[in-house]
Amino acid sequence: MTSPLLELDGVTKRFGRVVIAEDLSLAVGTGDTVGIVGPNGAGKTSLFGLISGDLAPGGGEVRFAGRTVTKLDAAARCRLGIGRTYQVPRPFGDMTVFENLLVAAQQGGGLRRRASYTAAAAALERAGISGQANVPAERLGLLQRKRLELARALATQPTLLLLDEVAGGLTDPEVAQLVEIVRGVNAEGTAVIWIEHVVRALTPVVSRLICLTSGKFVGDGDPATVLADPAVREVFLGSEVTAALAGGAPEAPAAGPPDGAAGGERSEP
Repeated sequence: MTSPLLELDGVTKRFGRVVIAEDLSLAVGTGDTVGIVGPNGAGKTSLFGLISGDLAPGGGEVRFAGRTVTKLDAAARCRLGIGRTYQVPRPFGDMTVFENLLVAAQQGGGLRRRASYTAAAAALERAGISGQANVPAERLGLLQRKRLELARALATQPTLLLLDEVAGGLTDPEVAQLVEIVRGVNAEGTAVIWIEHVVRALTPVVSRLICLTSGKFVGDGDPATVLADPAVREVFLGSEVTAALAGGAPEAPAAGPPDGAAGGERSEP
């Protein structure tokens, strides 16, 4: 049996009395597609921090590609193959789109010279922003900034891609374009874990859906089964999630902004 690409084993994280991850265990295989849903403040972005190295767990182990990475920082994990996006794209505004990708390839992926240019060019093409290569990032609209954020992660040449709310704020046609890009990335063998409130973006892509609430997993399986689970419906306004499967636009819970929307990329505790 092939070993999982990513394993969380009893991972726990607390900020004082606030528990953001409680004994979480998870295994994701090479090329898998996993969606993460849950109410605001559930710990979704913090989960990505624990996987990517932005946050150090208080207990448990994180393993990636057959090695324990629990004590490695984000830069080291990125060079091993964990790439991620953030909810609020913050490119280097005075640099061009292509220069942003070179920084990602060189500083994130550890690539040099021709290899970094090749990776940046491939990410530019994959994200569909070749026409903006020489445009300063500060001049991009929301959709193009989202694409650049995805491209920056791809330029590190990840084997595991963590997508954090990349569909938020986009129109239906823009979401459809993004879905096709993610499908293409996964078809090339990259595993994807995607946090999203826009559930209609997840269901065409992921084969597995997990619901996270209060730092705990309450549902894990194929999307239709998980979204029909009474426990999941209770914590994630299930009637609206079900409407999303029929093509409607789901609403995020009203209590506060989406994870990380206020205070920048890593605002969720």
